[in-house]
Amino acid sequence: MNPSSGPRASAPSAERCTVSVGSQEPQWGDFLPSCPRSSIFHDPKWGELLGGPRGNRAWYLTARREGKICGILTLVEQNSLIFGRRMTSLPYMDASGILAIDQPAADDLLASAKALLAQRRLKWLELRHRHNHFASLPARNDKVTLRLPLDEPDAMWKQISPKVRNRIRKAQKARLQVLTGGCELLGGFHCVYARTMRDLGSPPHGRGFFRSLLETFGEAVNVHVVRDGIPLAVAIAMRDGQAVCVPWAASDHRANESCANMLLYWHLLEHAAGVGAKVFDFGRSTAGSGTYIFKKQWGAQEHALHWHYLLNDGDSPPGPAGE
Repeated sequence: MNPSSGPRASAPSAERCTVSVGSQEPQWGDFLPSCPRSSIFHDPKWGELLGGPRGNRAWYLTARREGKICGILTLVEQNSLIFGRRMTSLPYMDASGILAIDQPAADDLLASAKALLAQRRLKWLELRHRHNHFASLPARNDKVTLRLPLDEPDAMWKQISPKVRNRIRKAQKARLQVLTGGCELLGGFHCVYARTMRDLGSPPHGRGFFRSLLETFGEAVNVHVVRDGIPLAVAIAMRDGQAVCVPWAASDHRANESCANMLLYWHLLEHAAGVGAKVFDFGRSTAGSGTYIFKKQWGAQEHALHWHYLLNDGDSPPGPAGE
């Protein structure tokens, strides 16, 4: 089978779709805004961002019915010593996966993804969803994302607990500097982020990845840094429709005494409300973990993430550790 054309569904009927698979970035610009559940993480530009580093490869699946796009899926093929060869939509992100106008289109994309999995002889394929579209598939449900409805800053200040307010005030009294910007702040951001990732035993993205991220998504991305001469707490926030999410955040251990991380997140909430967002997404955590408790203290509510798996014969889904 030629991977550039990819597996195809049978001839379309009133419901069935034809699905094409390619390795060149497709034109989905008119389709994405028409789907209520689309997010910035369905943008095909992620394939280029995540497909190039570390020898990864991006695949784009496009379902059409009567010539019109009715579903899409971006997959990134990866290879590592720990997990072997596999595909994910999308690695490092909380959720992406299949986006379709109806279940028949989603099922056709799923069938084509399974055919590509077999063709590429990979161990498994991971589809990261916010909704349980495929309840019959093997799944991981140990990850949740925590989301907080936004309001005017004065109203949000009254809603958070006295303990959280006191820690924010402590950081404010220390006269820490809070900066919001773009590429000019990447040096400080990456210094703290890379050190934190190495302490956790995870390989960090290079500074070039984040520069490409900012260049690709422009004003939808901001870098935030809290510093006291040196960067102490950092984050990258992205506008995703009516929400602002934080895919990357880190803090220096020296920030604990000054509560710089508390000031960072209060600033993130204020900034998100100021740009008109309705929801702040703190990002994924394992329920009960330290990061989960940190996010819950702001009043955030958990929402389940559903990571579905397609497996080649004899393979098993990965354990709790993953990217």
